[in-house]
Amino acid sequence: MPKGMQKTSWLLYGFAAFFVSLFGYIYYTYETTRNEIITHVDNKLFNAAVSVKHILGDDYHDRVNAGLAISPAVYKEKSRALSEYAKQMQLAYVYAMVKRDDTVYFSASSYTQKDQNTGKVTEFFDIYPEATELNKEAFNSTEPVYEISQDQWGYFKSIFVTFVDNNGQTYITGADITLSDFNQQLQYSVTRAAITACFFFFIAVLIAGLYFLQLKRSLSTDARTGFANHVALEYYLKKTTKYRMELAVIVINELDDISSFYGTEVSDKVMASLLGYFQARLPNDCYAYRLATNKIALLQTRSSDKELEEIINTFNNAIPVLKEPFIYVSLYAGIASGNKLMLIENAHIALQQAKFNNQRVVRYENVFKQVEERFRNNVTLAKEVKEAFDNNRIVPYFQAIYDTNTEQIEHYQCLARLASAQGRIHSPDYFMTVLKRSRMDGLLRRTMFTRCVEHFRKTNLSWSINITAQDILDPSLSEFFEQQLRRYPQPHNIIFQFHESDAIAYFSEVKTFISLLKNKGAQVFINEFGSGFSNLPHILKLEIDGLKLDKNLVSQIHSNNDNFLFIENLVKYANQLNLQVIAEQVDNEQIADALSRAGINLMQGSHFSSPAPYIH
Repeated sequence: MPKGMQKTSWLLYGFAAFFVSLFGYIYYTYETTRNEIITHVDNKLFNAAVSVKHILGDDYHDRVNAGLAISPAVYKEKSRALSEYAKQMQLAYVYAMVKRDDTVYFSASSYTQKDQNTGKVTEFFDIYPEATELNKEAFNSTEPVYEISQDQWGYFKSIFVTFVDNNGQTYITGADITLSDFNQQLQYSVTRAAITACFFFFIAVLIAGLYFLQLKRSLSTDARTGFANHVALEYYLKKTTKYRMELAVIVINELDDISSFYGTEVSDKVMASLLGYFQARLPNDCYAYRLATNKIALLQTRSSDKELEEIINTFNNAIPVLKEPFIYVSLYAGIASGNKLMLIENAHIALQQAKFNNQRVVRYENVFKQVEERFRNNVTLAKEVKEAFDNNRIVPYFQAIYDTNTEQIEHYQCLARLASAQGRIHSPDYFMTVLKRSRMDGLLRRTMFTRCVEHFRKTNLSWSINITAQDILDPSLSEFFEQQLRRYPQPHNIIFQFHESDAIAYFSEVKTFISLLKNKGAQVFINEFGSGFSNLPHILKLEIDGLKLDKNLVSQIHSNNDNFLFIENLVKYANQLNLQVIAEQVDNEQIADALSRAGINLMQGSHFSSPAPYIH
């Protein structure tokens, strides 16, 4: 068969299928609408008939069936009310009937304007001569009775609903709708079905077009937050004629932990909050994208002098991004500018450098210079750290935790310091990264614990030391602590502090390790509580003795009412559970006063004393 005829045959088949579908749709719509109209009319009639009883009142038919007269004024008022109701419901008539012997009488009825003009208004106890057998049988029925009948008033579909008065006598209420109205509705449904069917094909085409548009939109939009996603970013970079742009890629450090602890719904709320935060601060030529589960991209369609960098640096990680639950996050960002074809790749390279350097923002143009400098510094620092261990220059410093109620020192926290060959004292921020890379963090913990035991063994003072997840996962270190606690004369004076994020990420391992420590008499605190998830009921399963608040919470308590309320409620809860609460980094009198008002009396910070190499 020639190709032209083949296409024509398929076209004819298509039209045939369309017309079959068209007539099938018309028939289906007619039957469906007809059934809906009949059901609607029946319900409407039933509700109207039931309403007649309430309009007339409960005692109306008690009087009628008892043979008592209804005054003309009362009947006139009831007829008027029934007529207004019938007009409102778009019904022909609503009425009530009683039966004496085999004769049906109207006990009440509505009327129309035409009835008034022609003198056919039904009066009280008028006989209804056209009453059918079905009408009479309705007085003995327990179900609503429907019928189609014709009388002097017209051609109707009617309903009769039976009621029993307080004297045990039956009466019925009824409602009529003219069949012309009913048929008019059916005719309207057929016309509507035909018109709808005529446009069916065009609507189908329109829906298909809208579907593909929506599909395209859904592919380029993050469904969880409503912001554009990586597909939209890549498509824009591919299609735009602009070549000089700037892109920032931001990673939210805690999002994986938030998702595993609270679920994806909460983590998506965090991302939506952050995307909204940045979008509100971006200029008109900038756009925010959810690049990945824990990544945000900010695109500026022109190169600028550190505008994106300034926006990112204004983010305050001491303010919660969510308040129910309280969640704080930190972030790193890499920024690249220039050729659009390399923006995403270069921004990711800068992001990796930001994470390595523990910097908030790194620009791509500075990466290679920083990498070379970092390599040199790391080699020098690694050598310095090893020499410090070899020459006993890893030393403990002690910072007091004060009880403001008793004005006494509660205990001391032991902090690691590196003394250089030139006598300079360095905090862990200086050497901890190299220490972990060199796998010497376990050696640091042994050294610090041994030196602290030497300082406090012959005293009655309490002291604390920090423990990390790596310490917990090291079996030899667990054995070391167990032996040391067994030999220490007063193990209850030793407090081990675990970081909140470690306690959550390695919950079962931490729980086992804590059981070991407590069996030997030591105490256990959660350190930097509030830095991540602030889920106290979950933390309490670890059987801890106290909490140390995150320094970011503490530093903002005098200026941030949300932080104050959070700490105040936490202290009340902790007091009920006999948990101690310590606030660290109390650096001025305003913070100390706010903490006291919140109910905290154990404080640590430069306002009281700085870390020192001796105990005072």
